[in-house]
Amino acid sequence: MSAVLDKIIEEVRTLSPEEQQQLRAMLDKEARTAELRRIQGKYAYLNVSSEAFAARKAEEVALEGRHWITRQ
Repeated sequence: MSAVLDKIIEEVRTLSPEEQQQLRAMLDKEARTAELRRIQGKYAYLNVSSEAFAARKAEEVALEGRHWITRQ
């Protein structure tokens, strides 16, 4: 490991359990935010609102339901 990373790990180990928990929570939030940004960027070219997407999905579910009813 690099010297900088070793120093960070050493400093984290000196934190109280409560401070370590707060640090984990902050890092988890940052990781979730970064993942959301990555996904938003990946699908940025799609010009579809969430409402339109939900409506399409509801229509698909309804069609599937009708398909199963007619097969029985």
